[in-house]
Amino acid sequence: MIIVKSKTQFVLLDEPFSHIMPLHIEKIKELLTEEKQHKGILVTDHMYRHITSISDNLYVLTNGKTHLTKSISDIERLGYAKIDTNL
Repeated sequence: MIIVKSKTQFVLLDEPFSHIMPLHIEKIKELLTEEKQHKGILVTDHMYRHITSISDNLYVLTNGKTHLTKSISDIERLGYAKIDTNL
């Protein structure tokens, strides 16, 4: 996660939450929340639950198009995931 603290204007992170312990995931989310005040951060990740809580904008790519999601139910409507409301 050194790149997040670098003196860049933008950061691209590909699946930063994969194979990470839950304690570390929370630390990464705190770091991203802090650093997004100073730079643009683009995150791609299949673990969307970690992304939704820290994102300013959330897009789903499906059928070659990007869709701005307005709610978590859009993720299911766009066919990305089946949302289990019991979690």
